[in-house]
Amino acid sequence: MRYIKKYRKILTLVFVIICYIMLYYVSKDNFDKLKEIDRNALDVNFVLLGATVFLVMPNWFLEAVKWRISLTPIEKILLKTSVKGVLKGILPSVITPNRIGEAVGRPTVLKEKNKISGAFATAYCGLSQMPVMIFCAAAACVYFGYPVYVSVTAFAAALITALCYQFPEYLIPFLRKKSRHKKFLEKLSFFCSYRHKEKLRLIFFSFLRYLVYSSQNCLAIIGFGVNADFIDGLMSVFLIYALMSFVPRPALLELGVRCSATVFVLSRYTSDFSAPTVSSVFIWCVNLLIPAVLGTFFYFFQKKTKKTLKKIL
Repeated sequence: MRYIKKYRKILTLVFVIICYIMLYYVSKDNFDKLKEIDRNALDVNFVLLGATVFLVMPNWFLEAVKWRISLTPIEKILLKTSVKGVLKGILPSVITPNRIGEAVGRPTVLKEKNKISGAFATAYCGLSQMPVMIFCAAAACVYFGYPVYVSVTAFAAALITALCYQFPEYLIPFLRKKSRHKKFLEKLSFFCSYRHKEKLRLIFFSFLRYLVYSSQNCLAIIGFGVNADFIDGLMSVFLIYALMSFVPRPALLELGVRCSATVFVLSRYTSDFSAPTVSSVFIWCVNLLIPAVLGTFFYFFQKKTKKTLKKIL
């Protein structure tokens, strides 16, 4: 442990370099696809793309608010500290399935004794997004006139997910009886420490954030020339995120999955893959790649970034 503290900066540097090497090699093929794009097929609206970039700050700000609420049973932190933790969590998330690396990066801003609990709080913060995502996907199924059984199944899944999230104290004891990993499930009792008020606040801010980054994706899609109005585009994005959620992947592979899902869902509006592909790459860069680079600075230049945060917040 003493040696880890002594060489922490070196280990951090190695970790960051590995992340960026993986980021380069895995995303390189996806960016190479842009060379095949027919630029004449793109009808770019720079105002909408500017609005997409502008919404990056509200997007991650709302996530910071959510994470701060999820830490209520553990540690009270300032909003600027929460922002810092959220940004630090992006980089490790790029090499782990479904961004579970956030549970490693975010708690680094907490007190040493609270880091393990902070990881569980991060997981709970992420789970609050699931009922919202499934409910919005179900609404999109109704909007596009999918078979009734599809919509009913989606709404039922949203309801079950919401109940499991809201009342874990009934689910965890049941899992303990059925599972051999009782020690691990005992740790999950942490999820029962939240009050209903805190859970509802998390769901509320999850819904707000989901609308923000779904709107970002929608604006990017329309901004690159897909002939759809805002509501059609937003509902399409709800389906895109639902499809993506069923594919376990590192965030590094998210770009490829996002492109495929976007091209598939938007096939009702365009037979050309240019605009869906470019919009996917664009939104991935502004919402993940750029914040990940920003979060990297918090690992090495903490004093300077603290001053920067004070000016921003």
